[in-house]
Amino acid sequence: MKRLKLSFFLTKYRIIIIVVLVIILVGVVTFGVLQIDSDKIMGNSTLFGVIGTLLGALIGGVFSLMGSVWVNSKQQRAVQNVKRKNVIYSPLYDELVDIQDHILKKNPYPNYIFFKKEIQTILPHPKFTAWRRIKSDTRYLEVPDVLVKQMEQLEESIHYYQEVRQKANDEIQNILNSVLKDNNLNTCSLINVGSIISGDILNQNEIDIYHKTMEIGNEKTIDEFTREKINKEIYYRCNNAQAIIEVRKKYKEWLNIQRQTIEMLSILIKQVLVRYEG
Repeated sequence: MKRLKLSFFLTKYRIIIIVVLVIILVGVVTFGVLQIDSDKIMGNSTLFGVIGTLLGALIGGVFSLMGSVWVNSKQQRAVQNVKRKNVIYSPLYDELVDIQDHILKKNPYPNYIFFKKEIQTILPHPKFTAWRRIKSDTRYLEVPDVLVKQMEQLEESIHYYQEVRQKANDEIQNILNSVLKDNNLNTCSLINVGSIISGDILNQNEIDIYHKTMEIGNEKTIDEFTREKINKEIYYRCNNAQAIIEVRKKYKEWLNIQRQTIEMLSILIKQVLVRYEG
């Protein structure tokens, strides 16, 4: 393990090590030359020529070596950054943009969010799979720390949203049945009625909630006055319920962090394009 760590250290800091060694070598040679009697050097044309040739060769070799190391390092850095763009930044960017601009436009406040490959539903739900795939293989070792931190923050915000989302469904179902009881009507028998109407309520879509949950087709079982009263009461109580307020807050936080992540990935991709592919 110690040898492995030493090898990694030498590889990572090889340019700095080479520069330091070159400086030391030049210093040693210069010191040695200074120890020779200058009168002897100037008086002996052969010795003077030999020393001059050696110094010239040394300095030329140093610059040639440093140039080769710099060019090689630049080429390797270009290859690594282009690869990082193609296999890390672009997959993450494409997935997040699709979720932000398409899926959440069709299905805001989604009931379900997947972190692995699943069959997409008729009403599309977000599927965050790219980051999990990257974390499961060697690509994760090449992800910049700033991006790792941002992606972890994004996942955390999504988990917070998921925690309160189900609570909102339960609260909406309780409010619906409570309003129905207050108006001397039967409660809804659908066990998942909260998830059915929660999207409309969270998006503040003015729909006929009573009809959607209690009536079939064009059936009308109550008068319009009672219907309007029930719908208004449901919306009012839901909009003031803490669970609904909380889920709207967490959804907004999730989208804000997601936009920041997309912006960061966009900058990382553009940097590679300008520096190495432009």
